[in-house]
Amino acid sequence: MTVPVVSLLALSSAAAAEESVAERYDLNHDGYLDEREMHILALHYASPVLRAYDVDPTDGKLSAKEIHAIYETAESRLTDDESVQATVGPLYDKLSQDKGRVPIKDANIDFDGIDAAIEKDLEPECSAKQKLFLRRDKVDMSLYDNTLGAEQAKGASIQVDHDYIAGQTTATIDAATAIVLFRNACPDPGAQDIAEGFLAGYSLAAYSDLAGEFGTGNRDLESNAEIGLDAQLQLQGGLLRYTYVTAGAYYLTDFHGEASGYGFQATVQPYDERYHLGITRRDNPYISWYVTPILRVDSVQVNDGGFTGLADNTRYLWLGGDFELTAFLYPEKFGHRFYAKANANLYWDAIGERFVDQYGAGLFYNVDTAGNTSVSAEYVYGTDRKKLQHEEKVTLNFNVKY
Repeated sequence: MTVPVVSLLALSSAAAAEESVAERYDLNHDGYLDEREMHILALHYASPVLRAYDVDPTDGKLSAKEIHAIYETAESRLTDDESVQATVGPLYDKLSQDKGRVPIKDANIDFDGIDAAIEKDLEPECSAKQKLFLRRDKVDMSLYDNTLGAEQAKGASIQVDHDYIAGQTTATIDAATAIVLFRNACPDPGAQDIAEGFLAGYSLAAYSDLAGEFGTGNRDLESNAEIGLDAQLQLQGGLLRYTYVTAGAYYLTDFHGEASGYGFQATVQPYDERYHLGITRRDNPYISWYVTPILRVDSVQVNDGGFTGLADNTRYLWLGGDFELTAFLYPEKFGHRFYAKANANLYWDAIGERFVDQYGAGLFYNVDTAGNTSVSAEYVYGTDRKKLQHEEKVTLNFNVKY
């Protein structure tokens, strides 16, 4: 990871010797920083990688040629820095006061002081320490190398309802947890060919996935509980920048421990910011979006259906995937605080010859800046393959995620 750092420091030194930082972003050479130039400057401040490689042309984006230059040097990823608004914000204020232009002499911007964080920005997985995850479901925590942050997740949700007439309390639980037992997210690629692809990391995690209702009284409330182990490979290069392949086994039961069964599943998930797959480039001030497609094969043997809604002594072979769209609304103002999600879960049971589909949409707002808590309004319609229960509901949720 030293090559990008050296090139970036060299570029910074050369820029300092020849021109000020502000002059570098005066792209039309009129002696002022206009709104477009300020936006590019802010993007570069947020991402040392973008700052180092966005040079041909300097437009706040990475072209195919510039991305190839990154591949030729070392692995790196675009990251965001919440200190950007505090640092560049006053210039934006002055921009609005001075009719959209800031004189170069008044734009005192210096990148010194953040270059010390370059290596951390270039190696987010290697420096990441998180091993415990708390999310809504396995789609919410599909990557174990910390690529998917809490601020963009749905989060675990528990709803409690009390029927005063019947004297019964019901809790609806949607929560998934994972503990990473072993991770090697950044092995040395050596002389591997990025065009052909190579193994760039691997993880082993134990997880639980809970979904359903639990309550007082003698009621048949359906629930599903999975406890399992996942092995995940991170492949770099080839057609896509990254491809994650996960395989695992799990034990199936319900919240009462009555059901019993087991399953094996495998998933494939692409990740490439060039195509908005799994990550957003945040190059639009009004909306920033990405799609998470997860192709899945899930083989389940149910011995006792218990309260799961699944049939006794039945085998299911689910072929399909989970597809989720995430859009951050007005990211220039809200960052990752305000976002919308829409999802479609489409599966075919190759043994039972049945098709189940479930759709959802929601608006989310992160209460804290780290994104560990959020409130949401969500709509769900369709059949959950894990319970084979058709539902249509609107919920207001308080979510916790880590």
